[in-house]
Amino acid sequence: MATTSERIRVVVADDHPSTRENLRYLLNAEPDLEVVGAAQNGVEALRLILELRPDVAVLDREMPLLDGLRVAARLQREQPRVRVVLFTLDAEEFGQLRDGVVVAKDGPVAVLLAAIRGPGHRESVVHTARSFRVLVVEDDDTTRQALVDFLSDEGFLVESALDGREALGVASSGAIDVIVLDLWLRVLDGAAFADIWRKHPRSERVPIIAMSGLPQSDAIAAGVGAAAFRDKPLDLPSFANLLRATAIRSDPEPDA
Repeated sequence: MATTSERIRVVVADDHPSTRENLRYLLNAEPDLEVVGAAQNGVEALRLILELRPDVAVLDREMPLLDGLRVAARLQREQPRVRVVLFTLDAEEFGQLRDGVVVAKDGPVAVLLAAIRGPGHRESVVHTARSFRVLVVEDDDTTRQALVDFLSDEGFLVESALDGREALGVASSGAIDVIVLDLWLRVLDGAAFADIWRKHPRSERVPIIAMSGLPQSDAIAAGVGAAAFRDKPLDLPSFANLLRATAIRSDPEPDA
């Protein structure tokens, strides 16, 4: 594992708490990266960067007080050695940032990691974090297949189940890190599955991320002890980041 002195020090800035925290967990899971500060607006980001002098600043394009482009311009004048990664949903609009790199929020995580590490990074460390094993429990064939395909492309090892009864068999096998659970299943619905699963000895180490397209399902998710809840239709890139961050937090033996 890289020592502290060898790690690339990063400040992240995004006004959405979930995105900010997902970035923190994702980057800290990489052995050669270390998030030394996180900011919720451009003014706070600039203060942290000038104070901490990181190697890289990952900046959301749209932030209160100062947006990412204005922070980048200030850094070019005041801290030109800090490499800037502009993290945005509108990457095509900005192309290449002067003295920095633009990365799309809906792109593969490996692209973001490569941008942070820079052109001289070692390819061998881009995918050092282990592939997490995910169980997708969804009775709609189209939704289930879309999730399986997308998460597989993102590097997860994916199993799937049509209903809660089938999911119990797969989850009990001991080869799952996170369960993605539709709350409204035709056979043994999500709440009933979660109630049974909580009695399994591995349940504390295998978190549930609940999802639903029906109103007030977030309260049901909280009631069954889900680690997180997302409304359908899912924003798949954001969901993959949430899934990875949840798996990292719950991993009892992270890679050295």
